[in-house]
Amino acid sequence: MPQRNESLTAARTRIESPGTPGQPLTRQELAEAVNDHVFRATGTPGATDARHIGRWERGVTTWPAARHRAALRAVLNVATDAELGFHRPSRTTVDDVDRKTFLKTTLGVGAGVLLAPSDANLTEILSGPTAHYRQMESAVASDQLSPAVDAHLNLAVGIVRDRLRTSDGFRMLSEVAGLTAWLAADRGDNATARRRYVEAIGYAKRAHHPLLAAYMTASLGHFAVETGDSNQGLALLLRASQQLDVSAPDTARAWMASLLAVAYASTGDRKQTLAELRRAESLVARQVDEPQWPWVFPFSSAKAARYRASALSRLGDLRAARTAYAAAGPALTAAKPRALAQVEHARVLASTGDVARGCSLATEALAVGRTYGSERITSRVREFRASIAVRTAEAQHLDEALAALYEREDG
Repeated sequence: MPQRNESLTAARTRIESPGTPGQPLTRQELAEAVNDHVFRATGTPGATDARHIGRWERGVTTWPAARHRAALRAVLNVATDAELGFHRPSRTTVDDVDRKTFLKTTLGVGAGVLLAPSDANLTEILSGPTAHYRQMESAVASDQLSPAVDAHLNLAVGIVRDRLRTSDGFRMLSEVAGLTAWLAADRGDNATARRRYVEAIGYAKRAHHPLLAAYMTASLGHFAVETGDSNQGLALLLRASQQLDVSAPDTARAWMASLLAVAYASTGDRKQTLAELRRAESLVARQVDEPQWPWVFPFSSAKAARYRASALSRLGDLRAARTAYAAAGPALTAAKPRALAQVEHARVLASTGDVARGCSLATEALAVGRTYGSERITSRVREFRASIAVRTAEAQHLDEALAALYEREDG
């Protein structure tokens, strides 16, 4: 019989539950805190649930993975593994276990059958490709990447339905659905993008993850604003903002205020636009806490300038918008976001009389749109070209690049 780990149980029950003040931290709450810490430390979503905590407390698992022990030490505010009742097995035992695990996994047991992963490991396995797909999105055309991500979503939906109806399972589904929505929007398939964003919000709610639900709701709201549904987008963003509680990090609030500024500007509300821009600027300046999933990186002043420029250009403050676009430059390192900003900047430049430079930026953006198969970028460039005079000498190269979209490519 395994020896119960009383130390871990005692450490957990010393912590007050955030959901039920006056009561000890539950196993599920500890599991979620461990997952959040693992994600912040490694960038990979954690896959711990209440069953894992139970196995550790009952002594069934005596030496959890290093990332889980580190998270437990941080969450439970202890200095060593020994204080949590964990003791490293002897080196011989570890070697024997590793060797047996390798042989079983590689050769199978008896008849050559591979070991089936546990449900928790399956969640982590399913989360892995999503992180890789997000990285690939900046280097692979959306129409090439989308079939793989769509297939992964279909696979994940079936597995969660049959085996992983847990908060971690639904959180993983929300992440994948959100990525499929982004890719659909990039391809210009707005109907699919809307549907996938709605699904992502639903999964986030079933995961009982308010931050993720707010993130997905705000993403849908900003998508609506960008596609011309300003009033509906603003309503969604206000709903998302209300979902942020007092524990939300400044990164989340700064991002939300920036999106609200763009939405208010799209509806012509100058007063609210400027108020949200001031709020975003203040939050960016003071943010000292670590971002929480899904806000993985701090919301820097350069990133805020990107949204500030968009809001100001929509209000018609072209001089200020030009300054903001210049400030946003350092944050625009990825090709597609940079191209989208270039098209917006091109509009501002053309409106202030610098048509040649505006057309030059639009031509550069169009090349990126064509390389990455981004209909979102190419449609914005078409809209820019339609906004300036038909017979414009400065637009010659841009017109040639647009005409090439309709030509058959050899090879």
